[in-house]
Parts: sequence; C-alpha cells; structure tokens
Amino acid sequence: MKFLVFSDLHQEEAALEKLRGAADGFDYVLSCGDNSRSVSFLEEVIGSFPRFYFIPGNWEGEKENEFIAGNKNSVNERRVELEDGLNLVGFGYSNITPFGTYGELSEEEIYERMNKLEIDNNTVLLLHCPPKGHFDSARGKHAGSSSVLRIIEEKKPLVVFFGHIHEEEGMGRIEGTNIIKVPAANRFRACAVEIENKRITSKFIDLG
Repeated sequence: MKFLVFSDLHQEEAALEKLRGAADGFDYVLSCGDNSRSVSFLEEVIGSFPRFYFIPGNWEGEKENEFIAGNKNSVNERRVELEDGLNLVGFGYSNITPFGTYGELSEEEIYERMNKLEIDNNTVLLLHCPPKGHFDSARGKHAGSSSVLRIIEEKKPLVVFFGHIHEEEGMGRIEGTNIIKVPAANRFRACAVEIENKRITSKFIDLG
C-alpha cells in the first residue's frame, strides 16, 4: 500500500493544488490535521482525494470540529480496516500550547482517550501531536506529548505519522515502532510511504 501523508495545510490553496497533483499512484491520502478554520475549505480538501482520511489538529475551531466529528472521512478516535491485515486509527488535537487554540487537551485527557482506542501492532496511527522528545523542538523546548509517547510505548503500533511542529521533519523509531514526523504542507512538503509485508519505506517530497 502506498500512502501520501501531509500535515498542517493551514488553508493554503496553492499547497492543496500541489497535493492534488502529487496524489496519483497512491492508494490513500492521509492528513495529520490543522487543515482549515473554514468548513468549506475542509469540504474542498476532502473532495480532492478519492481515498482520504484525516483528523483535526489543534488549530481548527469549534465549528470545524463539529463538522469533522460527523464526517465519514474522519478517523478521529476511530479505527478503519485497511488491506493486508492493517488498520488505521486516528487521534487529533495536541497537548497544551502557548497559543490557546481550540483543540488542546491536558495530558491526562489525551492518555485517557487514547487508551480506549483499539491500537495494535498492525495499526497505522495517525496523530497530530508528536510524542515528547521526538521531532518536537519548539523555542528550545520539547513541545510533544508525554501521553502520546506512553501510548506508543505501551500499544506498539506499526507506524505513527504526526505533524504539529512546522520546523521539524524526520523518521525514527520508538522501540519497535516506526515514527514519521510529517513536514508542513503549507511549506510545500509531504511524505510518501509504502508498506509491504509490514516493511515500511518512506521519503519526503517537495511539492513545489
């Protein structure tokens, strides 16, 4: 299976147009959130790709989150079965930031809600917020979530995609789990991922 994964589009129409052009040949397109503060733009994003799944970030507002909660393409706190025995689970939002955005949760709530999700070692886990200490450097501090890190360590998904920190991108591992910090789409970057027999290859792509 081939995935085109992006994050932090932030209502950038030109970047969305580039993503549409890049999506040919991928089985799924996934978004790690922070797409828009406009329901109409969210509808445009969803309509741009035939097999598309997404979650909210911390940036979307109340109206957008209400729309996302009722949309069939949202995998926020949901599980979808994919091919080859894999499944897709999503969890949006972020831990507390200095910016007071709508989609911020305490570490306690993040852990409580994520712990209820059916995550296993066949799971492609779609997140917005990084695990603490992994591709999460912001203003000289680690801005990621300790609860996200704990869930990854405990539930051991196959691979985790996340966004949120625009300045970071990279690939790594937490014990047996592959982690991919997806670059910000509003900087005209995305990630191409292929999973075959649970082996993962990935590369960052320039949308420019």
